[in-house]
Amino acid sequence: MMIRKDSQKLIIKLAFPLIVFALIVLTKNYWGNEAVAFLQGNKWSLIIGFTAIMLYISWSFPIFFRESKQNLRRTWYFLFIVGMILLLMDIGFKESEWRSYALMALMFVFVDLAIFITPNIKRIGVAEVESINEVESINDEMKKVIIQTKSRSKQFTTILDSIATESFGTQDWTDIEDYRISLEDFLYAYGEVCRQDITVFCKEDDSIFTAEVGTTLGIELNEDQLNRLNEETIVQLDKKIVLIPFTKLIHPVIISVESEKEPLLQIDFDYIIDLAVIHTWYKEQ
Repeated sequence: MMIRKDSQKLIIKLAFPLIVFALIVLTKNYWGNEAVAFLQGNKWSLIIGFTAIMLYISWSFPIFFRESKQNLRRTWYFLFIVGMILLLMDIGFKESEWRSYALMALMFVFVDLAIFITPNIKRIGVAEVESINEVESINDEMKKVIIQTKSRSKQFTTILDSIATESFGTQDWTDIEDYRISLEDFLYAYGEVCRQDITVFCKEDDSIFTAEVGTTLGIELNEDQLNRLNEETIVQLDKKIVLIPFTKLIHPVIISVESEKEPLLQIDFDYIIDLAVIHTWYKEQ
C-alpha cells in the first residue's frame, strides 16, 4: 500500500514538469506572440494576483504555507526574473530608468520580507523578537495532541471497564494461530473507537512474516526494520502506520496499527501494549 502510494507520487512528480513543458510548447506553437503579448500586458495583474493568493494561503492553509514557504519564495523570485525579462523585451534596457528597475526589485524584496521572512526574524537591532507565528503553531499542535490524548484515555478507560475479568485464566493457546486470532479480536474494540486498523501477525518465521506483511499491508520491510523488530523495538513506518513487537509473554507476534485519519500518538503504543498484556491474563495458569 505504502509502496504503491510512493510510486504514484513519484510518477506524478516526474510527469508534471513534462506536462507543463508540453503545454508551453503547444501554447507557443498555437498562440505564439499573442501569449507573450498577454503576459506582457497583464504582468502586474498576474504578480498582484499571485501575491493575493499567497496571502490567502497563509491565512486559510497555515500548515501548508509553513511547510512550503521556501518553495513559494523560489516561485516568487522566479516570477520576478521572468517579469524583468518580459519588461526588457517590451521596452528595452535604458540606463536612465535604473531607478525604476531598482524600485521594482525593492518591491519584490519588500513583499518577500512581509510575507515570508518577517515571521522568522529573531532580532531587530539589539531587541529580541519572538517568532509569534511559529510559537502559536506549536501551541496549536500541543493543544491538539493534549485533546487527542485525553480522548484516548477516556476510550481506554471505557474499554477496561468492559473487560470480562471472570474469564481470566480460562484460555488454552497452545497453537499460535489461536492466540493471534484471540488477540486481534481483543484489540478490535480499541481500534474501532480510535479509528485504527489493528492486525496481528505471527512472528515465528521471519520470511513468512515479511511475506504476510507485504500481502496484507502492501509494505516491504527492509533488513534494518526487521532487525529492530527482532530486538523488541517499535518500528514506526510513517505517521499513521506502526509495528509493535509482542513476542515474549506467550507466542511471538507483531501488532500492526494503521490509523484511518489522524497520526498515531505515543499513548496509542502504550495502550495497545497494555491491552496485549491484559489479554495474556486469559491464558490458563
